[in-house]
Amino acid sequence: MKRKEQRDGAQRQTPYTVLIVDDDELIRRGMAAIISDEPDFSVCGFAGSEDTAVKLLERHQPDLLLLDLSLGHRDGVQFLKDIAGRFAGTLIIALSEYGDRLYAARALRAGASGYLTKHASAAQLITTVRAVVAVARPLRAQGRPAQRKVGPRAEVSDRSASHLTDRELHVFQLIGAGLGTGRIAQELGLSRKTIETYREHIKLKLGYSNAEALLKGALDWADHSPGRSPDARKDRGNPR
Repeated sequence: MKRKEQRDGAQRQTPYTVLIVDDDELIRRGMAAIISDEPDFSVCGFAGSEDTAVKLLERHQPDLLLLDLSLGHRDGVQFLKDIAGRFAGTLIIALSEYGDRLYAARALRAGASGYLTKHASAAQLITTVRAVVAVARPLRAQGRPAQRKVGPRAEVSDRSASHLTDRELHVFQLIGAGLGTGRIAQELGLSRKTIETYREHIKLKLGYSNAEALLKGALDWADHSPGRSPDARKDRGNPR
């Protein structure tokens, strides 16, 4: 911790170290190239899985972690929670396909210091990285945790949706993207029965009377997600 405090002081002499965790090698390499162009940042490693990420975090203790929230078939919010508690000296920027505020708020509450969609530009990536570091630097110099967050506002307009678990929210988003039970099961590596159970939980928590109401609600809710891709919109109302 003493090393971190010295490095975060006003007279910083060494670059901020950055670890990039994403299961897509092209994305990892692309982000590394962008960050490496900044003289005060240095990429110390890459990981494409949770196990490798933990090993590299232990080895390098980086200043900053760029973390994909969808490693393989898993929802990464729980993993984010785990590493935020275990590696308190590392700032985390969560990366996701989803641009909606509810998903971002969950990531920030789980311990991320920033949130960025994978549709962001190179300039937005650097702006977010610098903003997170700028917020943390004076707080750490005072021996205080970096509690201020950088990213979409954490307020959630749909109070009921905020009561969904991370996995239920993920399923709800996939329903809103036009995926049927079978496709969601395949996407998440779960059984159809498990997905049906999640659907029932979502209907109960959000007050939907049947499957048709659930689909309509998910599609309407997804309309407020700026990170949705054009391909996902083509499949609206026709779940597979």
